[in-house]
Amino acid sequence: MGTRILISVDLLDSNLYKTNPTFTSVNEVVEFTRPLKIIGLGYFTFDRHYHDNSRFSLTNSGKWIEHYWRKKLYENAIFEKDTSKFVSGHVFWNWLQREPVYSAAADYGIDHGITFIEKHDNYYDFLHFGALNNDSVDNDYLIDKPFQLNQFISIFKYKMRHLIEVAEKYKIHVPPDAHSAHAMKNNNLNDRTSNSDLRDLFSKRDVSRIYLGDDHKKTWLTRREFDMMVLLTQGFSTSDAAIRLGISNNAINKYIKNIKDKLDCKTLCELGYVTGKLIAKNSHPFSFKIPD
Repeated sequence: MGTRILISVDLLDSNLYKTNPTFTSVNEVVEFTRPLKIIGLGYFTFDRHYHDNSRFSLTNSGKWIEHYWRKKLYENAIFEKDTSKFVSGHVFWNWLQREPVYSAAADYGIDHGITFIEKHDNYYDFLHFGALNNDSVDNDYLIDKPFQLNQFISIFKYKMRHLIEVAEKYKIHVPPDAHSAHAMKNNNLNDRTSNSDLRDLFSKRDVSRIYLGDDHKKTWLTRREFDMMVLLTQGFSTSDAAIRLGISNNAINKYIKNIKDKLDCKTLCELGYVTGKLIAKNSHPFSFKIPD
C-alpha cells in the first residue's frame, strides 16, 4: 500500500481542509452515497480510528466534518472515547448523550441516525448514517434497516477501497485529551429485514464480489463462490450444491480449493466456521437466490 504518512496537524490550518483526502474526496463520496437518499439517509461518514489515536474519515458532508475538527468536537464525542470498550454492533443516536455534538450537527441538518461499529485488530471503523432535515426518520423507521445498511457498508468498502487506501496514507494524528467516561446503552435489538427499501440502491451498484477486508488479507469471493458456501453451511453436500448451482462436482471442488486458499483455511470444517461467521455478520453485499 506504500508508506503511511502520520500527520500531526494544526486543526485550524485551512490548508488541511484543502489538501487532506478526507476533504478532497467529498464529491466522490457524495456521488456514491446518493442512493441512500431513497431511504431518507442523506448523511454518511466513514471514520477509521487506529489504536495510536490516528484516524481518517470519508464523508459526504465535508463542511460538517470540517466544523467538527475545527471546533474540536471530538473532545466530547462518544465515539472518540476509549475505543477499547466498544464491540462490533450498531447503536441508534438517540441512545447517546446529545450535547454538544448532536446539537452542532443539527445546525447542519443532520439528526436521527445510526452508527455501525466494527472492531478490528489495529483499529475501529465507525460508519455513521443520518437523516438530513427529515423528521420522518426515527428509531421505529431505522430499526428495520441494519441488515441493508450492513450490505451498503460492504459495497462501500469494496467499491471505494481506492479512496480508503489513499486516505489511510494521510491519516491524521489527533493529540489525546482527557475525556470523561460515558455509558452507552447495550444494543440488544434484533436486526430485522425489510423487503425492498434498498432494492434501488443495490441495483445502482454493480456488485459481483464480496470484499472481505483487512481481517482476511483484503481478499474477495465471487458471487458464485459465496452462493456455494451458503449452501454448504446450510448442510448441503457438495454433490447437492453442484446440482442446485447447475455446475459440475469438479467445479465445486475447484471453488472449495480457491476459497480455502483465499481464507487461509486448511480443512472444510475450518472453512465452514469462517464462512459461517461471514454470513452471521451479514457482510455479503448482494442478495443471493439459490434456485429450488
